[in-house]
Amino acid sequence: MKPRLLSLLMSSLLLTPLVVHAQSTNDGKDASASKTRDLDAVRVTGSLIPRAQIEGPSPVTTITAEQIQAQGFTTVFDALRSLPVANGSVQDSQGTGFYTPGAKTVSLFGLDPSYTLTLINGRPINSYPLAYNGNTSIADIANIPLGMVERIDVLTGGQSSVYGSSAVAGVINIVLKDRVEGTHFRYRVGGYSQGGGSSQRFSFSSGQTFGNLDISYGLEYTNQKAIYAFDRSTIDSVTDNPTGAQDPSRTFLRMRVGPNGYIDPGAATCAPLSNLFGGSTLYAHRDAPGTGYYCGSPNNVGTASLYNKSQDVNATTFLRYHLTPDTELYSDILFSFGRPTYSGGSPFWNKTFYNQTTGQYEQWQRIYSPEEVGIDAKDQRVYTRSLNVTAGIRGGLGSTGFDYDVYVNRSSTDVTRKSIDFLARNGVDDYYLGPKLGTQSGYDVYAPNLSRLYQPITRDQYDSFSGINRAASSASRTAVTALVTNTSLFTLPAGDVGFALIAQGQREKFFNLSADPNSGVLFRGQTAGTSAEGQRDLYAVGAELQVPILDTFSANLSGRYDKYALQGGGGNGKATWKMGLEYRPIESLLLRGSYATAFRSPDMFYLFSRESSGYTTNTDLYQCRQAGYTSDNYNQCQQSGLSVLSSSTGNRDLKDITARTFTYGVVWSGLDNALNVSVDYNSVVIKNEVRILGTDSILATEANCRLGRSENGATLFDINSPTCQQVLAQVQRKPATDPLNPNGVDKVFSYPINVASQRQTGVQAALDYRWTTGGWGDFSVNAGYYRPIKHTMQDQEGDPVYDLLCCANSNELQYRATLGATWKRGPFSATAYGVRNAPTWDSKGEHRNIGPWTTWNATVGYRINDLASVLLTVNNLTDEMPPIDRTNGNWPYYDQGVYNAFGRSAFLELSLDFK
Repeated sequence: MKPRLLSLLMSSLLLTPLVVHAQSTNDGKDASASKTRDLDAVRVTGSLIPRAQIEGPSPVTTITAEQIQAQGFTTVFDALRSLPVANGSVQDSQGTGFYTPGAKTVSLFGLDPSYTLTLINGRPINSYPLAYNGNTSIADIANIPLGMVERIDVLTGGQSSVYGSSAVAGVINIVLKDRVEGTHFRYRVGGYSQGGGSSQRFSFSSGQTFGNLDISYGLEYTNQKAIYAFDRSTIDSVTDNPTGAQDPSRTFLRMRVGPNGYIDPGAATCAPLSNLFGGSTLYAHRDAPGTGYYCGSPNNVGTASLYNKSQDVNATTFLRYHLTPDTELYSDILFSFGRPTYSGGSPFWNKTFYNQTTGQYEQWQRIYSPEEVGIDAKDQRVYTRSLNVTAGIRGGLGSTGFDYDVYVNRSSTDVTRKSIDFLARNGVDDYYLGPKLGTQSGYDVYAPNLSRLYQPITRDQYDSFSGINRAASSASRTAVTALVTNTSLFTLPAGDVGFALIAQGQREKFFNLSADPNSGVLFRGQTAGTSAEGQRDLYAVGAELQVPILDTFSANLSGRYDKYALQGGGGNGKATWKMGLEYRPIESLLLRGSYATAFRSPDMFYLFSRESSGYTTNTDLYQCRQAGYTSDNYNQCQQSGLSVLSSSTGNRDLKDITARTFTYGVVWSGLDNALNVSVDYNSVVIKNEVRILGTDSILATEANCRLGRSENGATLFDINSPTCQQVLAQVQRKPATDPLNPNGVDKVFSYPINVASQRQTGVQAALDYRWTTGGWGDFSVNAGYYRPIKHTMQDQEGDPVYDLLCCANSNELQYRATLGATWKRGPFSATAYGVRNAPTWDSKGEHRNIGPWTTWNATVGYRINDLASVLLTVNNLTDEMPPIDRTNGNWPYYDQGVYNAFGRSAFLELSLDFK
């Protein structure tokens, strides 16, 4: 019999904090004995057992809705990205060439975002259908309605014994307001002082009670305009290059191939084109070997978007029906729709062919300006629709002391990605080159009309050359969960033993398509892209005990077993456990520690990806380095900007990624809990990591292996090592007899395997102090800090051990610190909140001297009356731009995973609250 979805795991819960227990009292309903018994016990992130103390054996950072607003954050992503422990580099809207420019995620401890489990109201959400970096699954937090957030808990350390897969670095739990009293309107408007990025946001929430039925609902709409590179004077042109002005982009180019050499168009040919790209097109010259004169513009880079244009709608509904004072039927419904639009720059065309008229191999190239085709000509859109529905029943089992919670949860995301690409037939090739006349040595033969190359085109012509490349992807997660808890299973001399038992059944479905299935036929120079489709079922069971050993000493024990069954056969199972210890020698002091095993199940994309291929633009680093070029001038190498065919496939035999995590620390509360200080140490050891190297990484490693060392000489490579032998087999090169590119890269193969291991350690600290001064008002100060101590990676046994905190290997901050101060007096409030990022390594990886980078947010609020209030928010108060890296010659000349060039923004928000 085919197994059905029912029972097991519940890697989440926490949900509905104290307000849920207080609702019946607030609504005038009688509380049962069990409700009274649990009134002071709430479910906290990281435990299934309700407990009175929020602090537990593992560190938890909580950001309330009030703090998010006061600290100036306008999205859930912004609030989480600012946390000290979120010190890893991540992709955001600046990276228009990335696989997931419409999604947002964070990196805890500098680890891959896939090692962090994201929950909404204590329940795991489905993975985003498009793969992060083209190969790993992430949870998208781009479309969480900020106006409906009650708080965000960030629990660090391994939590698989409670939540299952992915909870290796930690858990992010976004708790929404499931109980709204009154009716509330919010309208926010603002923009950026340097231009672009204006936005409007409207949110509405309300709640009513109809007999035994409580209903709360909310709606949020955001309209965000784009920021383009031309809006920022520091990156709108290649003349901004901190290593020295670059040559203009080759917007009109004709060149001989083999031997290379630009064919001079003459100044008179370029002069009529000078109005393009904002009047910057000129008769240009490059001095590198094989180059020469051409028509170009330094401002081509300015047409890329930095901040997505977007329209987003989010809706929430929470239903609570009280069957009895002890029993409640409930339903949570969340819907979101987003339509981010982004552009990687101007449309681009080039073609290498045999020119029958001239009797030589040539390459022609055009980059189309906004004056010709519009700023939106290369726009890509990602239509994202997400639905998260939960229906369940919870209550007490009579006078037994047991409480239960049984629910069904389904979360799904559908993504439609639309890009504008050149058509294969009757398209741009035909316009410039005419009919194909055959082939010679593998290259197409044409007799082109040269006059067309140096003529601007119109938008109508561009539209006739191009079409919409549409691809739909989806991911869903359906789970049935049963949870039973008892805060006093039995009593020991030191107190009550808490107990929880959870069972869950789950089905995941995944469908990924990066391009139209017929794109290889419909669109020029494309294959069908990547595709993957699969399904797997999960069955899990877990238990947790809270055991008071002494009055001052307690232990928390949890264990869980997860079993996956793959569609088509196969699967894997994993048992995990955790022990947490808490020691309170005095009431104000907590000493804590935990040890846990954790795991990450293989990504669906890794498991079910079909063999697929696509063209990427890469540099043959081996030949360029061999010819004496470095990262400072790769763009001048003849082997840069190559079109390389990259092929990959999935692997159904992948094993679970396993991890061991360890934390210990101290929490001290003083001055009647007005002062709270915590310091915690963390350690994470990860084994059997899945690696699938990107084309750039494979070519970089191949160059290191063939040349015996990394570019800066810091790491030596043995060409006979396992990694080198594997990478050399993954790069297919052209024969030495190729007429245009002898021994050049032809194709790169990749596939996922369990090989790598990581170790990461660090220290996090937090401080919170509140005091009142009577007539001067109330004050509070909070500070946070995180510093990684060690982070290393090894691809395979016998390979070099990389220090991920050093040099060119480093993609995370050496430290991050935050400081906030708030003042409240009567109707007035004001907050300043700063984030300081440690200096980062220069692009050469030789010095950690870029930065530090410190930004401040400031808010001022005024409560006009009981009905209305206003809030002024200024983010990046001092308009800090990314620090200058004198070694970075690659546009936009800063690390986009750490910095942004958005600059100062200001927003005004009006709130109306009806009781």
